[in-house]
Order: sequence, then structure tokens, then C-alpha cells
Amino acid sequence: MIQLAPFILSLIIILINIFLCVTNISKKASINLNIFFWIITLASFFIVRDSFDDTGLPNLLIGFISLDKFSFGLCVILCVLTLIFLFSSKFSDDERYYKQEFMVLSNLATFGLMAMSLSTELILTLIFLEVASIALYALIAMDSSQKSVESAFKYFVLSSFMGAFYLLGTAFIFGTIGSTQYEKIAARLDSSYLALIGTILVLSMMFFKIAIFGFYRWSIDVYFGARTNLSGYLASAFKLASFAILIKFGFLYQTQNMAFLQNLFALLAILSMFVGNFLTIKEQNVKKILITASIVHSGYIFINLASVNFEISLYPAFFYLGTYAVVVAFAFAILNAVFKDQNVKICDLGGLYKTHPLESFALVVASLSFIGFPYTVGFLGKVFIFGSAVTSSATYLAILGIANTIISVYYYLKIITSIYFKNSTQKTTYSSLGAKILAVFAIAFIVLEGSGFMSVVSFLNLF
Repeated sequence: MIQLAPFILSLIIILINIFLCVTNISKKASINLNIFFWIITLASFFIVRDSFDDTGLPNLLIGFISLDKFSFGLCVILCVLTLIFLFSSKFSDDERYYKQEFMVLSNLATFGLMAMSLSTELILTLIFLEVASIALYALIAMDSSQKSVESAFKYFVLSSFMGAFYLLGTAFIFGTIGSTQYEKIAARLDSSYLALIGTILVLSMMFFKIAIFGFYRWSIDVYFGARTNLSGYLASAFKLASFAILIKFGFLYQTQNMAFLQNLFALLAILSMFVGNFLTIKEQNVKKILITASIVHSGYIFINLASVNFEISLYPAFFYLGTYAVVVAFAFAILNAVFKDQNVKICDLGGLYKTHPLESFALVVASLSFIGFPYTVGFLGKVFIFGSAVTSSATYLAILGIANTIISVYYYLKIITSIYFKNSTQKTTYSSLGAKILAVFAIAFIVLEGSGFMSVVSFLNLF
């Protein structure tokens, strides 16, 4: 049971924050306290790392959750993303938004995502997914602006609609297979067309949460309507946990002859890359560029999902997903630290290096990582992803991925050139020690991991 200690700690954090709602604790003190709590939670994962397995789990939980290296890595990254999110929340002066309820909901969302990453059963996955989603609906709407409330309502309605498809798919699967556990589903999935239809309905819910091609329109409005730091959390932590479910399915059908699902993932990869680039090329808003470009990066991850076979693992998908989530979280956090919640266009970045040299350089390094520039972590991720496609004889996916990477250079270079070669605008900017700390950590992670001086995956002993 000691392996469940970090999750018990996260529940205790939620309870403490609920009790703090009746106090007059300041925003700064509350955020600092929660950062301290999550550092302890992160440390607790490493304390129990050697015992992080299913040994000693209560019989009630066996078959419903899995404590493996994959789940461990996901939870560690989710803790890091939560710390970035909380730290970036310090840069807003709006005390009305950052009430103590904000802390309760933020912690509840992270707990739901961590618990979902452990789940190996359809009903339990949906329960924890909805725990996180309900907290996020409220976080988006707490801003009280018309744009935020509209975004939260749209997200709630569409999520409820897709949840119905998920439940219908679960009913089909249970009716034909007699189980809702992933392992049993994978073992008998190719024996029933109704179960396969149910699986597609279940996966459609995850496609929606990930905002892949065909399911992305809501994400542009919702992410843009949320506050900048919350947009970063949605684009990183929430997408990471949602992708985790797809990757778990990938681990299972890796041992089955599931050509249909692989062809579906290949089609989604191609369409997501091209459509995502088309949407991003015409954008001038920096926040929207990061949002729509995430559709392209989801397409890259689907290349590995489509390439899985007996020889090809899902390590590239996990590596790319985890590192991309951290980099995009840093990008949103730095943007929030410098401009707070202002509407920032590319032209507003003009001359930013003069007033914020470190933060500007961090945004440039992040953009280069998104492109896949050598000696950045994004380059390694793309090498792994495209390499898996070539090895599995899906060379056409690698070629299309490289082509879309070249296309993406255009809009990321617009950000870089604006920072260093355009004239400054009258947009108000803010300077703080915290922003510089974020910038240093972002640059260190992107460059050290990308150049081989540091390997987070090896350090976590995930594969």
C-alpha cells in the first residue's frame, strides 16, 4: 500500500485547501503553500519508486488500476506540470479569480488526471476523467468574463455529448466481451465487430479530449477563452493524461493484429498535421498559435501509435508527449509572466529581447524545440517518432511528418524574428524574478535533454 502514498498525499492537499477556504489566507501564501505541497508529493513518488508496482494492492483494486513504470512516469510529469501551472499563477494581480477555491479545483483536476493515468478499466477511467473535467469547467468559468463563461459552457456541453458515446461504447464492449478491463478487451477485441465499434466509440471520447483532427474546433475556443496559465495546463497536463489512455490501448493492441486501428491512427496523424498547420499558418495571435499547433504535435504522436507492432514500442510516443507537454507548459507560463492575461499578437513581441532578454531567449528556444531544431529536446522527439515509422515500414508517415515540420518553420520563425528584428509596440509588459526563474528552467530542460547531457526518461527508469 505504500505505493499509493503520493495519491493519498494529493487527496490530503485537497482537504487542506478546502479547510483554508474559510480562512483569510492571501493568494501569494496559498500558492506558495500549494507549491510546497506538490514538491513533497513529487518527492514521495521517488521515495516509493522501487515499490511502485501492483504487489500488495488490495484485491478490490487489482485489474482496475496498474502501478507500472509508465504510470509512474506520467504521474511525475503531471506533478511537474502542476508546479509550473501554480508558479505561473503567481503573476496575476486579479485576487477575485485566484481565490482559495481556485486552489481546490486545481488540485482536484491534477488528482483526477493522476488517478486516470493509473486506470486500466473503462468505467474507472471515465469517473476520474470527469472529476478532472468538472474541476476544469469551473476553473475556466471562474474568470466571470463572457468569453470564459461561454468557453466553459461549450466545453461542458460537448464533453457531456461525447461522454454519452463513451458510455455507449462501453456498453457494446461489456455486452460482447463481458468485461471493461483493458487487458481482457484487447485479448478478445478482434473476435467481435460490435466490440470493435464500441472501442472506436470509447476512443472518440479520447480523440475529443486530445483535440485531434475532427474533434479540435472546441479546443481553439475553449483554450483561448481560458486564462493564459490555465490554457497551458489544458494544453499540457490534460492532453498528457488523455493521450495516456490511447497509449495504454496501444500497449495492448501491440500484441494483437489490429490493422484497422493502426490505419485509423495513420489517417488521423496525416489529417491532424496538415489541417493543424493550415490553421496555424494564418494565425497572428501567439496564444492561438500555440493552441492550433498542438493539433500538429498530436499528429506526430499518432505516427508512432500507427507504427506500433511486435518490434516497435511506444517509447517514442511517450517521450515526445512528455517532453512536449513540459515545453508548451513553460511557453504558456513565460507568456503569462511577461504579458499576464493580455491578448498578445506576434507584432507585440517586437523588441522584447531588449526589456526581457532571458524570457525572450526562452521563448525562442521553445520555438526551436517545437520545430525540431538540433540540440533541442524536440529534435530528439521527432527523430524517435519518424524513426519508428521508418522501422515499421510506414516510411510515408515519416516523409509526411518531415514535410509538416518544414511547414511549421514558417510560423515559429515569425515569433523568433518578431522578438529580435521587429520594432517594439506599446503593449504593457511585466518583469519579475519568477519569470526569469521559469526561463532558466525552460532553457535548461530543452537544451540539456536535447543535447544528451541529461536524460529524464533514463533517470526515471521508465523503459
